[in-house]
Amino acid sequence: MPRKVHVFANGVSVYDDHLIPAQRQRYEKRNVHEAEEEDIFTELVRQLPANGCYLNIGCAIGYYPLLAKRLAPALAIHAVEPLAQHRAFFAENIRLNGLDPTTFTIHEQAVGATDGKARFLEQDYGSMLLQGAPPHPIPVTGLFRKLLATLGVEAGQADPSVGRVVEITTMDTLVGAIGRTVNLLQMDVQGLEAEVLRGGAQTLRTGRVETFLIGTHGRDVHLACAEELVWYGYAIECGEAEAKDQPDGILVASKHRGARSKPASGFAPECHYLAASSE
Repeated sequence: MPRKVHVFANGVSVYDDHLIPAQRQRYEKRNVHEAEEEDIFTELVRQLPANGCYLNIGCAIGYYPLLAKRLAPALAIHAVEPLAQHRAFFAENIRLNGLDPTTFTIHEQAVGATDGKARFLEQDYGSMLLQGAPPHPIPVTGLFRKLLATLGVEAGQADPSVGRVVEITTMDTLVGAIGRTVNLLQMDVQGLEAEVLRGGAQTLRTGRVETFLIGTHGRDVHLACAEELVWYGYAIECGEAEAKDQPDGILVASKHRGARSKPASGFAPECHYLAASSE
């Protein structure tokens, strides 16, 4: 029996068994992955040079790289996904969409504040680096048990060693390996977005990433990312700590793209910079 395929309104197709119930429910309202981020992403990609470079950190099953390829076929596309299951799903979806796998460069490392190794919690779309967890086995007790509880993981379901050891690279190391300016970097790493930026001081200082589109997780993370980017001379074009129709916040910042301190034309009116203040 043929596998069921979900076709989004933008033409991107994915296998339905790659999706989770919360996503299917969201798509019934508007048949795109993230209603507010989709419009911003589409505009940003259309403004890139035809042969520009797009980097997606935390690509999961490949939705945004696939959409980028549809919008701008000549883009150099780099995608980061440490979860093996999602890399396999991404490969399936590349073939499903009739695209050439060699036109995508997929990086298997996680991205964090330092180069090295760390434990990675494999939890489907909630997969993430366990910040501060050493790569050697650790007991599921005390504060670590509380951390797992916040992620919806029952300690009794886990081994004494939680997660899989993965290689971590910094944004500086990753962009250096890509070897060219990244025109658009999109990131969704389950709350560790500020940590990724802290591992990219050289990249930020030199503007090797021109524009960031970040899915932020919570107001504190959102503001930490905005402050880090502004410190290095990026202008915030869009800042929405809590988006209306998607689970993540949205932050857009640019350095060399005629950056503005207010929303770019075509962005939703409510997409504005939520500056840290004493309010």
